[in-house]
Amino acid sequence: MEKRSDVSRDGGTGLKKPDKLDDKKQEIENIIVSEEYKELKILAVSGFAKRVWVRNMYPAKVGVVGPSGEKYIFAGRGSEVKVRRTDVETLLAKRRGGCCGTAPGRMFVLV
Repeated sequence: MEKRSDVSRDGGTGLKKPDKLDDKKQEIENIIVSEEYKELKILAVSGFAKRVWVRNMYPAKVGVVGPSGEKYIFAGRGSEVKVRRTDVETLLAKRRGGCCGTAPGRMFVLV
């Protein structure tokens, strides 16, 4: 039986017994390092769309320049334009209105 004084700093005892958890951990590490996993990871990352659809909710023609420098023109309420992923956050943060105690409304929403 192990004694309390046998416990090392890292929480283990001086006696190391083979453990099923260690075997499972090694098996998982082998899978992660395998070439198949690397190929799957590359496919998953490259699957993201570079542009997304954004809809104008403001009842007028709107022209906006995103942080990337690209200009987007929305024809009116309900019009949709494909926008770069880098510019989406900026467009979704835009608000309009808020007069006389009302909350400002969103100008754009994701489709």
